Amino acid sequence: MEPTLTWLDFTSSDRDRMRRVLDLLKEQGTVDEMGLGNIRDALSDALFPGTSSIQTRLRYMLFVPWIYRRLDRRLEASDLWDGDVANDARKAEVKLIGSLQDGDDTGGIIGARSGASLQRLPSSVYWSGLVRWGIFTRPRSQSSYHAHFTEWTARDGIGRADDPGVVFSREQNWHPRLPDPPSGFPRKVTFALRRSEAEFLQGRIMERCPGTLLAWLAVNGSDAPAKALWQDPDARRAPQPIAALFAIAERFSRHVEGMPLLYNLLLAKRCREREQQDERGKLVDHYREAIAQWAQREAEEEPYDPEALWQFLDAQPMQPRPAQRHFVERWAERIRKLDTRAVADDRALQQLVADRERVLKGKRARLVNDARLLEWNAGTGVGRMDFRWARVRTLLQDLHRGLAG
Repeated sequence: MEPTLTWLDFTSSDRDRMRRVLDLLKEQGTVDEMGLGNIRDALSDALFPGTSSIQTRLRYMLFVPWIYRRLDRRLEASDLWDGDVANDARKAEVKLIGSLQDGDDTGGIIGARSGASLQRLPSSVYWSGLVRWGIFTRPRSQSSYHAHFTEWTARDGIGRADDPGVVFSREQNWHPRLPDPPSGFPRKVTFALRRSEAEFLQGRIMERCPGTLLAWLAVNGSDAPAKALWQDPDARRAPQPIAALFAIAERFSRHVEGMPLLYNLLLAKRCREREQQDERGKLVDHYREAIAQWAQREAEEEPYDPEALWQFLDAQPMQPRPAQRHFVERWAERIRKLDTRAVADDRALQQLVADRERVLKGKRARLVNDARLLEWNAGTGVGRMDFRWARVRTLLQDLHRGLAG
């Protein structure tokens, strides 16, 4: 049966979850040809909770609540306020784009190209992180907040948690120690965190994500993390049990790196057979060499045993499907038996990868569908899993630069 994506519009949280899935499908570097994305994401969430592959800069974790706090206060000022919170928040977020573009640091602006036509707003991109880090205090979706905005917004005055004699009569939407925005926000703003803001965000991570690599690096990292997660000295010196999870993720990422390489080799060979073009022959040679290099690195490791990964996943909300376990285990078993020079041409491995694609995609599998083969970009899904490190690295840089300010 050909797989399909069906959207059942049951709840606002369901809608928000589906939007995050669709974003992953569009994000470069998250292509999941072998159907291991949920394992990758479970490890990413455990290492770096509250982050995502589409977050860009850390100060958005403050921009979003600042925008909503302004709307909260408008409602508190008048019981008769009849504004459209979703529309008003959107206007403020669009205005934020221009303000950030006027600054010197323009890297990571969400909507820099789209402007007012931006479809995915920063508030939606960061919402799950705001909830996970306890900045938005209710464990509810953004659309639920919009639907219950009037009901959930306290009208008894906003106080500070450290103000003497302050007693809150209702649950607050936003963390009571949320720093105030800079003067002129959102007209004048940059990505640079003030020290008080960086300390607040560091505190949120430490309180809500203890025992994770993110929390460790938020305190013990630097403003110059390594480009590759596995080469970052601060990550590598993390204590147990962080180090154990780091090792599971590192070993898994190295072992499965060979799967998309072999998949792309099969696609290159299939193209060469049908098109008889020398360029495809060069791709075949390229992927043969890449597989040989990977196989040599793999041979230098202890034979891969996924049992530690399964034990980790058994304790997570996401449970790997039997077909996923079977695929990983058969791949590992076969690799253990092969000489490094035999991996690229091993028929059992080739059949394993081809069968996996057909199970996942049905008639749309590139290895059986010539029309889909034409869409191949010669590098589908290639690369080692980094568990969002490319994004997390920037967030940590922003944090530690703010702490040093």
